[in-house]
Amino acid sequence: MEKNGKSAPVPVWQEVLFRAPAPQAEAAADFLTNLTGHGVQLIDELGTPDLVTVRAFLETSAELMAQKALVERYADSLAQEAQEGPVEVSFSDLPQEDWAGAWKAYFHPRLVSRRLIVAPPWEEAVPQEGQMVVVIDPGQAFGTGQHQSTQLVLRRIERLAGKGRLPARVLDVGCGSGILGLACLLFGSEQVVGIDIDPEAVKATLANAERNGLSKGIVALTTPLQEIQERFPLVLANLIAHELTELAQPLVGLLAPGGELVISGILVDQIPAMSELFAALRLKVVEQDSLGGWAALVLVLA
Repeated sequence: MEKNGKSAPVPVWQEVLFRAPAPQAEAAADFLTNLTGHGVQLIDELGTPDLVTVRAFLETSAELMAQKALVERYADSLAQEAQEGPVEVSFSDLPQEDWAGAWKAYFHPRLVSRRLIVAPPWEEAVPQEGQMVVVIDPGQAFGTGQHQSTQLVLRRIERLAGKGRLPARVLDVGCGSGILGLACLLFGSEQVVGIDIDPEAVKATLANAERNGLSKGIVALTTPLQEIQERFPLVLANLIAHELTELAQPLVGLLAPGGELVISGILVDQIPAMSELFAALRLKVVEQDSLGGWAALVLVLA
């Protein structure tokens, strides 16, 4: 589509405006923060002090419709309990050029697991005793580590490290900003191989590794999974459901004997189908975790 002789920006984000009485708006802010993995903005309405607008962003992806449905169902549930006024929700497209500057206002240091803080380079984090900080500039929104699907994998990494079971070598499929691989290195892994089909994601991963002084421990590539010859004791795949479905067989083939595959990025109601898919490839679910409607599965060879 052309406008004034130039290509119109492609909408890659959906702006969500959630208007509700203050008590319900606060609940909606927590819900949207958990759903999106980003911060939200609360706007007091002039002339209607009892009503608050919560502004958030959803990324345009294969899961967008499911996320919008979750928001709408949540709005319906809040409307049933609201006494002070209406509960309304609306969605609108936000072009990449507008989002590129806007999202930074919502990315602040955040504790994403028991011991790990994710922080942007423009704001210093102050860790408490025993906590670690990983500095992430997600570039074109490749991931701040604050989405529930990412947090679920970070939880697993931390649990493995706590049990002394985090392996020396890890494969991160769909590495994005590199957050999962960098967390592995911070928790004790020696080498991480990150794979992503997007060259910009590979650049973001390498830049973030350098930013955290971890460049020696990470390799990031655009190599197709089918061309990787090595087998890994731990494979991480934080992807959306249809990508996991397409990549299921090569993911299984990358597991070393006794290895563990951690998948995330699926909704809770997709667990049965995903479990069945991997069961057909001789993997069984040995652990599952969920957060804010999202789920992660830990699978091993049956």
